[in-house]
Parts: sequence; C-alpha cells; structure tokens
Amino acid sequence: MTISKTDTGRWRARPKVGRNVIASRTFDRKADAEKWQDAQIRAYDLGQFVDPKAGKEKLGSALDRWMVARSGTVAGSTLKADKALLRMVPTSMRNLPLAAATSQQWESLFVTKLQGDMARSSVVRLRAVVSSFYTWAIRQKIVASNPTKEAPVPKGTGVRKPHEVYPFTVDELREVVGDLTGNQADVALFLGLTGLRWGEMVALRVRDLVQVPRAAVRVSKSAPDGQQERATTKGGGERTVPLTAELVPIVATWAAGKKPSDYLFTSTEGHKLNGPNWRRSTGWSKHNRGRRIHDLRHTAATFWLSNGIDPKTVQTWLGHASMTLTVDTYAHWMGSDADLAAILRIDSLLGDARGTSAKTGSE
Repeated sequence: MTISKTDTGRWRARPKVGRNVIASRTFDRKADAEKWQDAQIRAYDLGQFVDPKAGKEKLGSALDRWMVARSGTVAGSTLKADKALLRMVPTSMRNLPLAAATSQQWESLFVTKLQGDMARSSVVRLRAVVSSFYTWAIRQKIVASNPTKEAPVPKGTGVRKPHEVYPFTVDELREVVGDLTGNQADVALFLGLTGLRWGEMVALRVRDLVQVPRAAVRVSKSAPDGQQERATTKGGGERTVPLTAELVPIVATWAAGKKPSDYLFTSTEGHKLNGPNWRRSTGWSKHNRGRRIHDLRHTAATFWLSNGIDPKTVQTWLGHASMTLTVDTYAHWMGSDADLAAILRIDSLLGDARGTSAKTGSE
C-alpha cells in the first residue's frame, strides 16, 4: 500500500513509480492523501512532477542561483539592472521557502512599491523579472507553478520621479568640445547637436548619411555598450535627424575612405566606439562640467524647444515613443510667444512701478 495510517492516526501518502517512492506527505484525512497522491502520479506522467522537497529552498537562495546561471547569457547591463530590481524583494520574502511565496504576497509587494517611490514602469519591470525567474525555476523542477501570473500590477502611475535634465548651453558645448583631446571631440559635438543616444550614434553606418533633400542621418539601429547591436532603436522606430551646417563637413571627414557598411564614427584603431574607452581617451570626466554623455542629448532637445521648434518635431527627432514623454521631460524648456509677451509685460509694469516710486520720492 502507498497510503498508510501512522501511529498518530494521520494518513501518509507515498506515491510510487515502479518501485520508487517519488514523494511523501501526511494528511489528517485519507481522502486528502488519496487526492494528493493521484495528483503527483498524474504530474509525473505528464512530465510536470516537482519533488516537494525542492520547494523548501529559500526564495532568496534560488534567486541568487538564477542570477548566476544568467551570467554570460544576457547583457551585463541587463543583469545589473535586474539585480537592482530584485533588491526590492524584502528579506522577509527572501527567507520564505520557495514553494511558500504566494501570489497574494507578490501582489502585495507590487502594490507597496507602486504606492512608494517606484514608477509603475519599474514595478512592471520587477514583476517581469520575477516571472522570468519562476519560468526558470519550473524548468529546473524546483517549483510547480508561477505565482506572479495571479499577481498583476495595479493600474495607476505610481510615484514618478522627475526627469533629471542638465543640458549644456550651446556656448558651453563648444567650450567643452574645444577642451576635449583628439579628433574624438567631434563625437561630443555631434551628440550635442543631433540628440542621438550614444548607442544610436555608435550604430551609425556610412550609408546612413542622407544628402537629399537635406543633410541628415537615418537612425534605425542601436548598439549600447556591452550588448549586441539591435535592429531597432529604444523608441522602436526609424527616424531621420537633420544635420546642422556645422556638422556636415565633420561627418564627411569621418566617412571619407570608408565603405557604406562601415561604422561612421570609430575609435582611433578603427573599431566600434566603446563608451568607457571614449570617455577615457577624450578626458571627458575632466571637462564635462559634471554632466553625463546622455546630457548631450538633453542639450539638443532643450536647444530646439527653447528656440521654437514644435514639440511634435522634437519628439520625432529624438525618437520618443510619444509626445507625452517629450513634454513631460522638457516642459520647463518650452518657450512660446505668449511667454515672451508675458515677461515683457511684467518688465514693463515693474519699470513703471520703479518710475513712479522714484518720482514720488523726488517730490
């Protein structure tokens, strides 16, 4: 018999496959023992059996093993970002047996983070990372199901941190470019006047230069540092970004003598650019006035908007997925004729007030 009564009056189920016992568990009622035993045999026959002992491993330990297993199979930046997200899982949950973490607990965590200091997009990403972990755990047969499937992220925006925008002025940009060493200084000027992301600029080929109807670059791919080149940009679409007259001879020099399939901007050795190497070779950290490379993108965007380029055009040039993102990020840089008229009116009123005060005092 595979179901027997113990000395304490409980019922022990010990499902067998052939002569081998594949699991063991005790129940208060014989009917519950029979039901559980049948479920284990059925799962075994379907190739879905998970040893109940496997679920006793702590959740935190299993998460750590999964991250180690992923090393070398995903981009380093992805691994770093996912590790940061998993630090949001509290110690109380990490200390739970893997099989004991419920969908209710995961949903409670997501709600807590959404109501705290995480934007909804970050909470959604956290849920996706945890779900990927459970997919791996199921393949490893250390857990039977994915509890996050029943733990949706509630609707709502959560607490959205303001975008950090620290652009250069155009004069500052030219000063910084002048301070950088080597011909790689052209890269900083190009980024600051086109608004391309670093990975997009790195992925540009000579054939991406456009001359008709005007000088421009066609942006369709991205090659972030440490990752394989992507066949799409972060915004998901292809776009054309115009080149200023100042950039036309610069890109022509970089393209000279290269085949259409060659990278437009390359290292001094002719290789694809790498961010850390570029920063080191140009002395970026000494001359950047505390800004990041990504602030060169902000420089272009704020220059366009503050000089009257309409937000829809700026959205297109930046490759933002929506104009909402453009407006949310750069709203305080968007000038208008109404703004100018209002400031002039205020200045006029203040001037009148000063004149009146002076006249009253003299009398």
